[in-house]
Amino acid sequence: MIAGYLTARTTDIALVQVISGRPKIINIQHFNNNEFSDFDSLLSLYIRKNNVEGNSICLGVAGPVIDNNVTATNIPWKLSADKIREKYNFNDVTLINDLEATAHGLFHLDDDKFFEINKGKRLKNGNIGLLAAGTGLGQSLIYHDGEKYQPYPSEGGHSAFAPGNQIETELWEFLYADLGFVEVENVLSLNGLERIYEFMLIENKTVKAKWFENTEDKPSKLIEMALAGKDEIAIKSLELFVDCLASEAANLALKGMTLGGIYLGGLTAPQILPFLDKGKFMDRFVQKGKMAKMLSDIPISLIIDTNTALIGAGSISSRTTK
Repeated sequence: MIAGYLTARTTDIALVQVISGRPKIINIQHFNNNEFSDFDSLLSLYIRKNNVEGNSICLGVAGPVIDNNVTATNIPWKLSADKIREKYNFNDVTLINDLEATAHGLFHLDDDKFFEINKGKRLKNGNIGLLAAGTGLGQSLIYHDGEKYQPYPSEGGHSAFAPGNQIETELWEFLYADLGFVEVENVLSLNGLERIYEFMLIENKTVKAKWFENTEDKPSKLIEMALAGKDEIAIKSLELFVDCLASEAANLALKGMTLGGIYLGGLTAPQILPFLDKGKFMDRFVQKGKMAKMLSDIPISLIIDTNTALIGAGSISSRTTK
């Protein structure tokens, strides 16, 4: 059994074992997508190197999956379950949205894989919301059908960004002038963080720091400088990013009535953990007028395990979903 997790920049592939009813991923390999012309060449390499004869595969892909086919959102790769099945002689091939995979993975994580932001008052079998910022912004809602939780995908990250105060309105204007339309993903993603920094330079009437111009992975360096307290504009940029993240988490909570909790995942969440002020996050999270009390009771946790989506895909591949 094989599991995979595809983002715009990278792909993780792993074998899946079932131990005590739980999926365990082994032989994880991390690939840079820009080194491959398509997904097929990447999968072929993994199968050859690991001498795989899997009977099932599940792939969590950043993009809308329709009829077991998907065109990845931020990379020109098209995946077809039928074509993968035919070429590699799998008995079962499942393509799911990457946030749906993450949602399945949630239920296979131990308690120490979460960082609690708000304890709240969890409603038994209440709806759950999932928000993951990374290369893009993924969102998912999870409902209970009376027997178990059922995740379903969303493309909410591509909905319109709604500024919550004056500086965010100015950020919207800055992005709109460049893009012509401002999605939430344009703000809450690694590229979004870089755009916020560019905006903050103008807002504070200053110039780019040398470290910003000289580094290749600008978002990661920006986070590093902010966490170290070495750059005022980086700090302000990350503060604005976290404010917008809290606001969008609240939007998702209201739309999904997620009284079972909100979970923050993706590549960015573990990186910004030391910077995340629980009180400040919650102050922004509950700024929704009449719904403030309800929002204050919603449990919020940050997912620390970066392999959650891969584990979720493994649970589908091995049919150990909960």
